[in-house]
Amino acid sequence: MSLVEKVKDAASPVIGMAGPVVMQALEKATPLVDMALEKANPYIEQAKEVATPYVEVAREMTAPLLESTINKVGPFAEKVSVTAGPIVDQAMEAAGPLVEKASVVARDCVEAAVFAVDTATGGRFHDQCESVSQVVVQALSRNGAGSA
Repeated sequence: MSLVEKVKDAASPVIGMAGPVVMQALEKATPLVDMALEKANPYIEQAKEVATPYVEVAREMTAPLLESTINKVGPFAEKVSVTAGPIVDQAMEAAGPLVEKASVVARDCVEAAVFAVDTATGGRFHDQCESVSQVVVQALSRNGAGSA
């Protein structure tokens, strides 16, 4: 039995008892979060307006550097690809099952961490935690279709 499974087994009774409390907290918190978002939206828009010119300047400044880097690295990358290609292919074949196992364990850990954070904050950040969880699980999923 893996550590994640042991933690899940140990936590499952608490999770069962906490479910109604979490739901109640979520019901109470939702209007407050909505109100906070309504109040924050004008500030978010102002921040976007102020930041946009700086972002554009940063893009303009970094584009030539990025292009120059790509041009310089390209020939070296081709040499490395030819030399290391067969070795990389072997390593990927050997690592495939290990990556899959690690991905499953990592997804379980993410789910457990999200649950712990959600519980510790009384569900105040449930939507944000769930959103982050979905992004991480999709990143861990080989086909990008993981489920949180």
